[in-house]
Amino acid sequence: MKQLFYFSFFAALISLFACGGNGNEQGSEKDSVHVKPPTIEYGFVLDSFQVIRDTVQPDWTMSHMLTPYGVSQANINLAADLAADSIVGLRYVKEGTPFIILAAIGDTSKKALYCIYPKNIVEFIVFDFTGDSIMVERREKETSVKEQILSGEIIKNSNLTFALDQQLKDINLTGEMSEFMSGVFAWTIDFFKLHPGDEFKVVYQEKSVEGRPYGVGEIKAAWFKHQDKEYFAFRYMVDSSAKSIGYFDTSGKEMKRPFLMSPVKFSRMSSGFSMKRFHPVQKRWKAHLGTDYAAPHGTPILATGEGTVIAATYGGGNGNYVKIQHNETYATQYLHMSGFAPGIKKGTHVMQGEVIGYVGSTGLATGPHVCYRFWKNGEQIDHRAEKFPESVPMVDSLLPHYLEFIKPIKEQLDSMPITKYIITGDEPVEEKLPQ
Repeated sequence: MKQLFYFSFFAALISLFACGGNGNEQGSEKDSVHVKPPTIEYGFVLDSFQVIRDTVQPDWTMSHMLTPYGVSQANINLAADLAADSIVGLRYVKEGTPFIILAAIGDTSKKALYCIYPKNIVEFIVFDFTGDSIMVERREKETSVKEQILSGEIIKNSNLTFALDQQLKDINLTGEMSEFMSGVFAWTIDFFKLHPGDEFKVVYQEKSVEGRPYGVGEIKAAWFKHQDKEYFAFRYMVDSSAKSIGYFDTSGKEMKRPFLMSPVKFSRMSSGFSMKRFHPVQKRWKAHLGTDYAAPHGTPILATGEGTVIAATYGGGNGNYVKIQHNETYATQYLHMSGFAPGIKKGTHVMQGEVIGYVGSTGLATGPHVCYRFWKNGEQIDHRAEKFPESVPMVDSLLPHYLEFIKPIKEQLDSMPITKYIITGDEPVEEKLPQ
């Protein structure tokens, strides 16, 4: 890469100063030359360029970014085509994104030699206009991973996301961790029925760049106490050749169950299963043989279990809906969709957790939500009250190694204190208390 030349140049310069002088190997401190280290950003020695920092404004395209810096429209078009390549993956520029133009020192026209556009906290795009042909390349900053632990509790009028955010303080980290927790315990804990005093602990890898955390890596283990009952989940590779990894409890049973507890993530339960409920549209009392989950319009709806789609159509008060037959015993139905996911039609086989449609308010609905209905032997039941069979334990040959493997991890979880939050006014106050 061209920037390697600049590294070499500065290395030679530093070496020249270090070797120069009067030849006195024990020169005094006052004779030594202190060279300011080069300023390096995105792999470039910025001291070698005229650096212009700019920001993408509303409704800007690459033309708005590059035209002021001497790049012709023909070259901008070529650069845009190269950037849209699947490997680079930059199809448009985003408002508010800061970018850097590197021009030659002393060039009053500030003609761009390079343009550096950060795609996210890790990835950045380099536009190279120095050669006979334009080059566009996606690069990544050096990242680091370290093990972290976190714990917390559910307080009054809060939820898991709030409790996680009190420690992580980052919307992306909170979202990733919340998705993991609600996913790995989705078959055992109803996250719409959490109680004040419920607690959790997690051992995980934190990914960071330039000292700033940006993502959650491998999650080693997690613990959740819900209504005084403890649940453990340990990450374990059951087949190294196939790289088959799952999460298992203390007895070696996989956390996965036949059905997810909810067909949508990050929503709220707006109405439960009831034999008598006042219908908000029909304005009369009638049975509500399903569970309503309110969520923003367009939120993905997930198949709660593996099965075959037996209906994907519009049905009067039900609006757009999908019905899935899972086995001879169970079937599920998802009502009021705004639309179906691509490929979802009668006869389609779907996997647990697969997106089958999107939250809407079609049919008899006052707002965006999904009415989730659950059948057992042809009768609608309350899925939140159903006791599903536990998963099958791992094979006997793996169990001794697994139990030995999780022993120190469980000890680590058991010894972790819980981070408590005491509400004073509107702000939670963190307080470390022993478990």
